[in-house]
Amino acid sequence: MDFYLIRPQKNRVTLFTQGQPTLLENPESTKGLMDRWLAWLEHRPSRLTEFLKNLSVVVRDYYNRLEHRIDPMEHVFKLMRHASEIRLHYSPMLRETQATEILERLLVKQQNKHAFWLGVNSLVTLCVIALSPVLVPLPGPNVLFYYPGLRTISHFLAWRGIRRGLQLNSRFFFPLNEIFDIETMLNQEPKQVDIERLRKIASLMKLEHLPHFLERYI
Repeated sequence: MDFYLIRPQKNRVTLFTQGQPTLLENPESTKGLMDRWLAWLEHRPSRLTEFLKNLSVVVRDYYNRLEHRIDPMEHVFKLMRHASEIRLHYSPMLRETQATEILERLLVKQQNKHAFWLGVNSLVTLCVIALSPVLVPLPGPNVLFYYPGLRTISHFLAWRGIRRGLQLNSRFFFPLNEIFDIETMLNQEPKQVDIERLRKIASLMKLEHLPHFLERYI
């Protein structure tokens, strides 16, 4: 799997992968899991499954809207759990040993971050489950109470992906001039960043989702 190590600003490192067709539409993403859950409910009609299906649709739609607000790298790490090897593309201004060290530091830092939030959201989810008999009958939207459960799944999948990345021994390194051009551009003041030029470079690299990903870090 191809990954792109990009430093959009000083002391900041991002890791990007294209994903197919988009990060949120990957079959193994949280959205895909929810769709399979809905399909399972669809084949078991009853008053309970109808209630669960309607609730799941509301929670899924609410969650997918909020997914756009989280760190985009979380989606990258979810996809990383399917990687059989890492093909890392990085700026030629770095040596291979430097790129390796930066990648390792990023993965360890993100692993700790997702492990922490996995624990926090798991505890909140357990509290929500305990309070479900009280929350479910309440009138009005109470979707917010179910969001921690979905975030628990997302953090767990990201944590698994990072763990997979740290364990992989099959790593290949490719310096890429286009990444140097992108980093040079992004290290300017945000108002001076030429988004159109960024899109052209991304198009040449055949990474159509890269500009949207990097705009979150400008």
